[in-house]
Amino acid sequence: MPCSDNSKIRRLVIQNHRHIPEDTMDMPELLRSLNIQNSEIENMVPLHSFKACRALRLQRSKVLMNLNYLGRLLHLKYLDISYTPIDKLPKEIGHLKSLLALLLIQTGLDELPPTICLLTQLLCLDAEGFTRLPADRMEKLISLEELQLMDVVGRSVTEDLVVEFGKLTRLRVVVIKFSEELGESLQKSFMQSLCNLGELQELVVYSKWSQLGATTIWESWVPPRKLRRLLISGITFWRLPTWINSSRLPHLYFISLCVHVVEVHDLDNLTRLPELSYLMLDGCSWPPGYNVGIDGFKNLRFCDVGTALKFHPGAAQRLEELKFVVYPKLEGLLINGLPVKQLPTKDVIGDLDFGLDNLLSLEQVTISIFCFDATATEVQVVEAVVSRAVEDHPNHPTINVYRLHEEAMCDVDIVKHIGVLLWKDESDANFIRLLSPYPRLQEAVFYIYCEGASMCEVEKVEAALTHAAEVHPTCHTIELIRENTEKMLSPSDHPDTELGDHNGSPESSLSKLQLGN
Repeated sequence: MPCSDNSKIRRLVIQNHRHIPEDTMDMPELLRSLNIQNSEIENMVPLHSFKACRALRLQRSKVLMNLNYLGRLLHLKYLDISYTPIDKLPKEIGHLKSLLALLLIQTGLDELPPTICLLTQLLCLDAEGFTRLPADRMEKLISLEELQLMDVVGRSVTEDLVVEFGKLTRLRVVVIKFSEELGESLQKSFMQSLCNLGELQELVVYSKWSQLGATTIWESWVPPRKLRRLLISGITFWRLPTWINSSRLPHLYFISLCVHVVEVHDLDNLTRLPELSYLMLDGCSWPPGYNVGIDGFKNLRFCDVGTALKFHPGAAQRLEELKFVVYPKLEGLLINGLPVKQLPTKDVIGDLDFGLDNLLSLEQVTISIFCFDATATEVQVVEAVVSRAVEDHPNHPTINVYRLHEEAMCDVDIVKHIGVLLWKDESDANFIRLLSPYPRLQEAVFYIYCEGASMCEVEKVEAALTHAAEVHPTCHTIELIRENTEKMLSPSDHPDTELGDHNGSPESSLSKLQLGN
């Protein structure tokens, strides 16, 4: 970097160099900002020579950096070492009392030294790639407003961290990636910490996938009205938390969650969020479809949900990318060990007209067709309808159509999972609908999920399934397999019910009934 007067140099950026020009290194104590990127510097003067440096960035450099005496840079306010190998992080880093932001990303080191907890003025800490963290000392970072920790490894560190971060009451941004599963006890501690963070604006949590999240634990949290971004990966909520609504969180613009059961009123609440621009909602059980009315999703730009949406004029005028799922038929499934009843999309959107022509900003559409036990004709009808809708759109958006569980398409023999508590009050007509899409059906196998049901309710469902098979024109065999019979209601739970030979033992958890038709 040529310069006639070195005394004027305040900022130096070095990119893709092997050498630093000599005329810039005569007076390193004058530099206020040093940024070294993608460099292979061979004649680097010691970093501690830049005594006036306020900002130091070492990014994607290819040579091993020596940080000895880094603690002498007493004026340093910003330190970023990203994707750059360093031999060690000296303990003297704790002397940088003026430091406001510390970014240490993929440095090749395993341990984040405890001395960073002496940086009481630190506002931002972003540490990625460390397998050992001083989680039990982080409460000393009393000024911290932004905490990003990736690759949190080990049960003990996880247990410490879910407690300690709640003592940093000025936090506005929390981004943590746990390698552990967050079971119920850890979720409870995590939630107690969240309750202390009244300034929180962004919460991003990744963890190993766990069992269903305890709804009561998460319902105990009253998020700050300032919350804008919410991403939780690794925990499946049983229901969408009730605090996700426009009155409680009017500034929420980003949501990414997994919810076991999504209901119509949940989608109602989501459409009313005034600033929501990104929605990714994974789920296991959905309404068959949903109508988005005028002014619904008025700021949404990206939408990925597990059911079909019909957009009425005036809805989602800013939506650019849309992903949703179409269900061709009535279905009984077992997901995560629990029975799910999925109604067909046509029950809500009879003509499969999704109103895509009303989305004036649409650029990309991805539609997934749930093919499990569906016939080829049913799937092809959906594909043809959505293809025509996109072809007629004035923007000519890109379209992707995928078949989910295509390998499970079938019209000769089927396997379904029926939860007694979900189906016990259904009409005979709906049981017949389970089989009617299969004109060549020969054999049907039903797994009857009996947990929480009485013997009377189980037998009622079995009788309805048997009747559906008997009236089917081609089905000649039905097999009924009872599951979880050891968790059926006992006589004391349901005194008016005859339990027959059910004795609650594991051996009786599976019984079969085969009928000729």
